[in-house]
Amino acid sequence: MSTNTKNAGNLSLLGGRPCLDFVNTLDWRGIDQPVEFLNTYQDLVLWSRHAGIISSQEAKILSQQSKARLAEQTRVLKKAIKLRETIYRIFASEAVGKIAPKKDLADLNIYLSAVMRHSRIIKAAKGYSWETGGDKTKLDWILNPLVRSAADLLVSDERKRIKKCNDPACGWLFVDTSRNKSRRWCDMSDCGNRAKASRFYKKKVAKQ
Repeated sequence: MSTNTKNAGNLSLLGGRPCLDFVNTLDWRGIDQPVEFLNTYQDLVLWSRHAGIISSQEAKILSQQSKARLAEQTRVLKKAIKLRETIYRIFASEAVGKIAPKKDLADLNIYLSAVMRHSRIIKAAKGYSWETGGDKTKLDWILNPLVRSAADLLVSDERKRIKKCNDPACGWLFVDTSRNKSRRWCDMSDCGNRAKASRFYKKKVAKQ
């Protein structure tokens, strides 16, 4: 995933599920200095609005509420990063056919228990759906939909379609929805083209 001019508010959403797009807010996991897109609480709000996790009104409320609560901003951002890395390790394991680390699964269950206390089933346009409530003036409320997304994906058959980008430097995760499960790259126009160019160059050098 290219990082040129990228920020939390325009980052590509290629994961296929909110929790995987959340994981992908850390770019270039395979290099010594990964690129972090969530550097402030406002970045988290900006990304969540961009990803459709929260509404524009909810984003406005959280931004306003956070202004005078700098210490809480820092605490919630640390909590968000910890949650993100927990989710990453779980699904990175699934991507290579391994069982999720016990501690990470236990940590996710702790998050989920808190979220479920404020969740209920409501009537939707087609059947029923989950509504995640809670006090929306609390800055960490923004993480609740991501916890539910991770839990729902983990217990679904779609977890068998989770893959890691074939570029070892990239590290992005995604759900492969292709019919024959042939997707290899987070983005063919980015990592895929870079790999293609690399192969072409190596072949050219080999012929010299």
